Amino acid sequence: MSRLLVSTFIRMLKKVIFWFFVLCMFAYGVYTALNIASEARIGFVLDRCLFECLQLMGLISAIFTSLFIGSEYSDGTIRNKIIVGHSRIRIYLANLIVCAIASVLISLSYTVGVFVIGNMNGGELITETATIFLCMISSLMISITFASIMTLLAILNTNKAGNVVVSMILALVLLVSGSFIHQKLGEPKLYDNYVTVNEMGIPTQVEQLPNPQYIEGTPRIVLEVLSDLLPSGQAIQLADAFDTEGMTDESIAKAPYRWMGYSLLVTFLTSVLGIALFQKKEIR
Repeated sequence: MSRLLVSTFIRMLKKVIFWFFVLCMFAYGVYTALNIASEARIGFVLDRCLFECLQLMGLISAIFTSLFIGSEYSDGTIRNKIIVGHSRIRIYLANLIVCAIASVLISLSYTVGVFVIGNMNGGELITETATIFLCMISSLMISITFASIMTLLAILNTNKAGNVVVSMILALVLLVSGSFIHQKLGEPKLYDNYVTVNEMGIPTQVEQLPNPQYIEGTPRIVLEVLSDLLPSGQAIQLADAFDTEGMTDESIAKAPYRWMGYSLLVTFLTSVLGIALFQKKEIR
């Protein structure tokens, strides 16, 4: 297993697409931090830009995993591995682990870009170090979960071009679904109704009315679970969890434990399903 894993990892390092994404995400981290630094007069808060890249990781993982595993099929590498005696379980796990490592490294390259600019421009973290650490671990788990989902799709489809399209569509569907759920859960329970204004146009009487768009009860619980279960939902929550004053909601401090649990669950289920289906797949 170790030799198989090392050989797969070395092939990953030789892929131009991997280094392309690493450089792009590093540049994106630099760009994001520079934008925030330019708005600040004295120093700036790094918290608000640490997790901006997560919403892109689904799409990046879809493209990279599809191309990498697709090349394994088109080059005959997977077939040759089976011929020389490697089990399908080990082949699947080797590809999954390498794709997960690639996704983590790509994600970390963004973080490195942010900290490089932060160190150069007096950037600082104002949220507790323990909370930032947990959120960072959670963000890496999100990248691994995306890699697990995309590996499941890629290993079952020998058509590289077709798989890229399917994986990208799934990544976009996950992103749109996560955004929609996050928006619905973000609706306020009450909204201000401006009854009268004076001659200067300033409200003089305001009353709060129930928001008909606010979701409560069982539907809200279901949406909250879906938001935590989907890696895209977690990514959006993390990206929206910090601003110039640190955490936007104190409950975020405990959320990473829940997110990591859901990420492990999704990764485990997709891996088991992928291995079971790959065992039955006919490879020519």
